[in-house]
Amino acid sequence: MAVVYVKLIGGFIRWLFHRCKTNLRDEIEGNLEAKWFGDHVVENYIIGWIAIGVVFLLLVIILSLIEP
Repeated sequence: MAVVYVKLIGGFIRWLFHRCKTNLRDEIEGNLEAKWFGDHVVENYIIGWIAIGVVFLLLVIILSLIEP
């Protein structure tokens, strides 16, 4: 189930990279041509994990700045 959410996040981030000019459903479902790895779904998966990592890292930094 988590894989589905990661692909959804990756498709959404890719849609934002394209400045919302493509169809969001096509980005998420992988109906468009891949640019890096040969499969659009794999690219969404990788982008999703990178986005989750960045958000997690930002949370750790913000929480470490708050003094107990």
